[in-house]
This record gives sequence, C-alpha cells and structure tokens, in this order.
Amino acid sequence: MKEYYEGLIASAGATGAGLRKLRDLTDPMVLEMLNYWYAKRGERLMPSPSDMNPVDFARHMPHLMMIQVDHDPFMLTYRLVGEEVAHSHGVNLRGRPVLDVNERAPHLGAVLHELYKAVAALRRPVGVGGNMKFAGRGHMTFEAAYMPLSVDGERTDRIFTATSYRPLSVAERFATEMAEA
Repeated sequence: MKEYYEGLIASAGATGAGLRKLRDLTDPMVLEMLNYWYAKRGERLMPSPSDMNPVDFARHMPHLMMIQVDHDPFMLTYRLVGEEVAHSHGVNLRGRPVLDVNERAPHLGAVLHELYKAVAALRRPVGVGGNMKFAGRGHMTFEAAYMPLSVDGERTDRIFTATSYRPLSVAERFATEMAEA
C-alpha cells in the first residue's frame, strides 16, 4: 500500500509535498483558520458546516475551499474554491469532482482524492505542506490545513481547507530542481 501512495505522489509531481504535523504548521492564516475550527468544534468531534460563518474569515476567502463529501456512493466535489486557490491551480473546479483535477494535472486529482478521503475517515484536521509545481503559478511552497465538518456530529459531510502559497526563492527552486533530477 505504501508503494501505491508513493507511486501516486511521484506520478502527480508532488514529491516535494507531504503530510505535516499540525504543531509544525507556521503560516499565520492557516493557523488562524485551524484555531477557528477548534473553537467552533468545542467538545464535539467536528463542527457543523453551519458553524462556519464566512463573516468571521472573509479576508481569507481567497485561500479557502469547501469540499462536499457524499457517502453513497463515495464522491468528493469542490463546492467553494477561493480565487488564490483557483489561480494557483490554473483552474476553478467549483462544482466538479476532485478527480477532475487529473484533467489539468495528471494523477494530482487521485492524490487529492485519497487525501480528502483520509480526512473524512479520520474526522480530524490534517496538515500538508512543501513545494511543488502548480499549473497556474509554477513552483511554489505551500502550507494547508484540511478540516472536517459534520452535520450529525459523526460523519464527515464537508472538508474545509485553508492554503497559503508563496513563490520559491531562487535557492529553493534550484534545490527543488536538483532533487527532481
């Protein structure tokens, strides 16, 4: 199974990215949204989608996404895609299945599908970060938190994401290209 995921990540060109411990996340916007999720969750396993008030985080909307999780059959669909996210990926996939990302970046949709599926199953936030080539902006470093939401408090119905992007410095770009060679 490990080989499958490593092969999937490599085929998507995302070898510079990976899971991050939540305590290792550093981006102020990502941390603010993660703290917001925890505050809205309270003593529950996950907050409800109705707990998330866009007025509270309007300034971060360009960096946010909402993914709908359907269970029978299992499907992941982009419902909200912020401008910064769409620009970085070179397309706004609002209303489309996550696997449609494969049309723009071969195999990346499969990687994202597996990641979101894991977040839905774990029912807890997951951190991701690193650097990779984005279709809309080239090589970038990024940091993200993927946070599950639940209508009934048990089953994940949505995944709320916050992602920051930064262009790689020349030194970072050189190191990335050398690692890919």
